[in-house]
Amino acid sequence: MGIPVAFSIGLASLIVILFSEEASMPFSLLPSQMFSGISSFTLMAIPFFILAGEMMNRAGITIRLLNLAESVVGHFRGGLAHVNILASMMMAGISGSGAADTAAIGSTMIPAMEQKGYKTDFSVVLTASASVVGPIIPPSVLFILYGSLTNVSIGKLFLGGIIPGIIMSGSMMVTSYFICKREGYGKVFQTFEKKRFLKASKKGMIALILPIAIVGSIITGFATATESGVIAVLLAIILGALFKTMNNFHVLKDTVINSMHTTAITFMILATSAIFSNILVRSRFQIIVLDVLNSLTNSPTIMLLLIIAFILIIGMFVDVTPIIIMFAAPMSLVADQLGYDPVFFGIILTISATIGAITPPVGGFLLISCGIGKIPVSDTLKIIMPYFITLVIALLIVAFLPSTVTFLPNYFME
Repeated sequence: MGIPVAFSIGLASLIVILFSEEASMPFSLLPSQMFSGISSFTLMAIPFFILAGEMMNRAGITIRLLNLAESVVGHFRGGLAHVNILASMMMAGISGSGAADTAAIGSTMIPAMEQKGYKTDFSVVLTASASVVGPIIPPSVLFILYGSLTNVSIGKLFLGGIIPGIIMSGSMMVTSYFICKREGYGKVFQTFEKKRFLKASKKGMIALILPIAIVGSIITGFATATESGVIAVLLAIILGALFKTMNNFHVLKDTVINSMHTTAITFMILATSAIFSNILVRSRFQIIVLDVLNSLTNSPTIMLLLIIAFILIIGMFVDVTPIIIMFAAPMSLVADQLGYDPVFFGIILTISATIGAITPPVGGFLLISCGIGKIPVSDTLKIIMPYFITLVIALLIVAFLPSTVTFLPNYFME
């Protein structure tokens, strides 16, 4: 109906409050509940990371990362496809947002791939799929949200997302190789050049200072997640000045305004979702889910798979951020009852929700990518399946090998 997500969640909550005795409450309490949903020191990290990502994009970091990625994997079969995926991995370490990755990488890579003979539908789908790792490889706005809602260490979530993000990207590279080979995309005409790699590294590696500084400051205890967001902004300003792209007041003003818009949308969703989450908890949603799962099976593993399937289905119709905000707290209680590590479950839930961002009809990353490629979503339905299946397989690998998530947090922060 075209109603914004925040207001859709608020209206849905209002209807339940009006017609359900369990969830009824005085309307005078709603503003205070909405405010409590965004009144958190941890959540202050979100506007800082959004601003830092916006600044890094304006600083011309995307082109530097693309050149670095091309110097590393451009000589393989389907080179530009691999460049797209590797660049998304590196961009994930800067923006913390899959939507930002899709827009930044897609605006450059989709036209470039079309010029080299790749079909538009393939370029669009690949860009959207590669951006799924955006919120998984740290820093991550979604992990900040999840951690603030469930009291799970954000630092551990950041570290826990590194190996799963690499597994997801590696899996997509394998899929891309076979698709490119079958379709005749990206035939190899060049070899690896050490000189070109060193030149690209000199310009591109400096951009990777940001994720290293963010994760390093949290691991060492030098800064909290919120304080590391401030560090990220300061580094982005320094790099912008160094590259002479942020030394114009008007550019800085536009960057701040854009980040304010994104932050306002996120926090409005947070505010109305606070009411929604409160209704779920007071309606004993987690108990209902446990009862349903127990009626189907006694195996925690199968229960986890059912939760994954539930989130994947919800992800077809609801955007990623609202899923995390609405279901993080109640689902984490279910996971606790099942005996799952809170960091492990947080990663699994976030990956499951993020995969939904490439599935129609409400696939946020796919819609952005289709907008850049100027094709309807219906044109992507055939080619999206191999990448959806690949990402689900990668998710299952992580689910059945919890050490892929827990190894780094336990090693560095135990």
